[in-house]
Amino acid sequence: MKKLSTASRNAVAALSTGSNSPGRSIGAATTTSGVRAGKTQVTSAPQNNETPGVTLISSDERLAEIIGSVAASVGVVVSVVSDRSSAEREWSDAQLVLVGQDSAAAAIAWGLGARDQVYVVGHSPQEVVRWSPLLGASVIVVPQANATLAELLRDGTSQTTRARVVLIGGATGGLGASTLAAGVAGAAVQMGWSSAVVELDPGGGGLDVLLGAERLEGWRWPELASARGVVSGLTDHLPVMDSVLCVSAGRHPCQVGARARSSVVESLAAETDLVVLDRGQLGDDELVGVPIDCRYDIVSAELRGLLAARARSAEADEVLLRRGPGRRMSSHDVAAVLDRDPLLTVRQDERLARAAEQGEAPWVLASRVWQATCRRVVKKVMSRG
Repeated sequence: MKKLSTASRNAVAALSTGSNSPGRSIGAATTTSGVRAGKTQVTSAPQNNETPGVTLISSDERLAEIIGSVAASVGVVVSVVSDRSSAEREWSDAQLVLVGQDSAAAAIAWGLGARDQVYVVGHSPQEVVRWSPLLGASVIVVPQANATLAELLRDGTSQTTRARVVLIGGATGGLGASTLAAGVAGAAVQMGWSSAVVELDPGGGGLDVLLGAERLEGWRWPELASARGVVSGLTDHLPVMDSVLCVSAGRHPCQVGARARSSVVESLAAETDLVVLDRGQLGDDELVGVPIDCRYDIVSAELRGLLAARARSAEADEVLLRRGPGRRMSSHDVAAVLDRDPLLTVRQDERLARAAEQGEAPWVLASRVWQATCRRVVKKVMSRG
């Protein structure tokens, strides 16, 4: 492992002694031509108008040296801070935050709040495990887990773009929200986008069954329930039907927490153009932390359904009106009840029931009208900045 230069040691030492330094960076040396891996060096911290990729909150010189060496090996610069004001700023801005075991107590006392992509890093397994639940963070013990740290640093700074993420749910049950979510993902692929559809509720009926993919090999929620952070190469492990990636409930019940949902969605968003979330029966509290760009609610064109949906749909970005037998209220009256105009109408399509009976994905047998509706949703979602 390469040693820090004298200047580097002095800079880290300044942090350890509580200097007023605004922070330093360790890892790959930065030059005017970009990042050069292979050198462990302390450089200037990112300026205020720059978004830090990885931040280490620590005053531990030895820990900074180990992390700096690992970061250099993958061409990543890590911003090191130890004072409260810098930690608060970068806690909000950084893609990935490492909290040294020496600063974990301080981070908790500062009340930095909940966020994803936080890891407690240190030399002592007992210490990092001790602070992990209090910070809501995963743990990394160095130098034993240096390889894991390298992968984490590389993945945590590689996301230059992120997919659009749309949540589709039925304001009441039986409106075909899961079918529409699958149809939107399928339409995106047909329009040239890469897409994934995620059944957020692990107690759902099995989105893979709806796609006709129940016999395909791949990870489902039982295998993903412990996911944390960015799961590198997740798309290589999922069932795929007609180029649509699928995360669905398994054949056996399992508990899936908010952090696992967030991890899976973030991982898919890093590797696709559009991620469609099937809300199922999840409440708002179970969606906390899941990255969502826009929410679409399907409402029924009948009075009781509209009254039941009015409060929840007020929070939706767009409302889709579901028509069919018993759902014939005029668009004018629907708008009056909801105090807003629906984006579009989703009409009854008898061919969808036939597709389900035959084990086909919805887009295989759906009518042109229904498929056009799915394409309109894709265009709307993908056009939002």
